[in-house]
Amino acid sequence: MNPPPYRKFELNLDALTLPQAQLAAALQQRIAHRAELIAERDIRYGVDRVRVTSYMENIGWPELFGFDMNRFLADADFSLETQLRQKIFWADNSSDDSVITPDVQASTGMYFDMTLFGERIRHTREGVPLFLPHLIAANPDPALIAPFDFQATGEMPALIALYHRMLDLAHSEYNGALTVTFPNFHRGPLDILVQLRGYEGFLADTVERPAVVDAFLAQFADARLRFARERAHLLGLPGLPPATFVADDWVNVPFLSPALFRRFVAPVYRRIVANEGPVTGFHTCGHFELVVNDLLAAFPDIRRLEVSGWNDLTWLDRVVPHEVGFDVSVINTLVLAGSREEQEYKLREIALVSRHRAVTLCAQAMVKMESYERTLSRMNAFLELAHRLLGSRGANGSGP
Repeated sequence: MNPPPYRKFELNLDALTLPQAQLAAALQQRIAHRAELIAERDIRYGVDRVRVTSYMENIGWPELFGFDMNRFLADADFSLETQLRQKIFWADNSSDDSVITPDVQASTGMYFDMTLFGERIRHTREGVPLFLPHLIAANPDPALIAPFDFQATGEMPALIALYHRMLDLAHSEYNGALTVTFPNFHRGPLDILVQLRGYEGFLADTVERPAVVDAFLAQFADARLRFARERAHLLGLPGLPPATFVADDWVNVPFLSPALFRRFVAPVYRRIVANEGPVTGFHTCGHFELVVNDLLAAFPDIRRLEVSGWNDLTWLDRVVPHEVGFDVSVINTLVLAGSREEQEYKLREIALVSRHRAVTLCAQAMVKMESYERTLSRMNAFLELAHRLLGSRGANGSGP
C-alpha cells in the first residue's frame, strides 16, 4: 500500500539563524512552550494516555544543518552550540511528547567506549562510524587487550577535555543555565566482543574455545565497573549510580541463538548485576522474544522493557508479566513510508496492550526521505494519529 498523501510542511529554521547569544533564552522559551503543548494534549486525550516521542537519527543532523560530524565530535564550542540549535529545531518542528531539557552531553561518538579496548573508529562527514580491524579479529587472545587508563586510553583524553571545555562554556557563555553531562559506559559485553572479534570469529569461538569467550565477556563486564568508578571520581560523585543500563544490539535471534544466550550472555549479565547493582534498563534493536524471560531472569529489577519494532508485540504481551512496562518503538519505514492502514493497525495493537500494561511509544530514528520537509511532515502526521488512537479518552482511546 502507498503511504498517506504528503501534507505540505514548511520547516521552521529559526534554530539555524538565531544569534548564539540568544540560544539559551530561546531554549527556555521552547521548554515552556513544549510543556504547555503537552498539558493541552493531556486535557484533550487524557493525562494517562500513551506518551508518544520521536527523534532525529544522529546522521540526519549533519546534512540538515550543513556541518561535518567530525567537527561536532571534536570542537566543544561548536558541539554545545549545535546541540542547543538541535533542541530548538526539534521543539519548533515536532509534535511529539518529548520533554525539552537544558542539558548537553560531551561526546566523541556513540561508540567511544569501544576505544577503551583498542578499537579505532573514524567517522564520515555524515557521522557514519567506520571501525578499523582490531587485533583480536585475527587472534582471540584476551591478553591483547590491556587494562584501560581512564585518562589516556582511546577517546578518553579528547572526551575529558571536551567535557571540561563545555563546563567552562556553560558557566561563562550561558550563565550556568545549562547542564553538561558526561557519558556512561552502558555498552553490553556482547556488543563489544562481536565488534572487535567479528561475528564469524565469535561464533567459531563459542564452539572451539568457549572459555575464551567467557574470559572476553567477563573482561568487558569488569571494565564497565572500573569505568563507572573512574567516572564517579571525575564528576565528584559519592559512588556508583543506584542502578545501571545495558545496551547489547547483538541480542538478536537468530544471529544469537537462545542456547548461546543462556550459555554465554546470561551469566555475564548476572556478573554485571553483581558488579554494578540493579540493571533497570536494557536495549536491543534486535529480535529477542525467544530469550525475553531469560533476560528478565538475569535482570530481575527491570520494570520497563524496550521493545523494538522488529519484535512481535502481541506475543511479548502474552509472555511478559504485566507489571513490566513496555517502551515500544516502531521502525522508521512504518512512520515515513507505511500506509495509513498499516499505521493504524500497529497503533491499535499498541492501544490494546496499553489497556493492562504501562506503555510508551517512540517513532524512532528519523532520517531524510526525499526531503526533510517530507520527513517531518510524515512524522508529524503519524504522531498526530498516535496521539488520537492512543489517548485514554473518546471512542478511539485505549482506556476504558
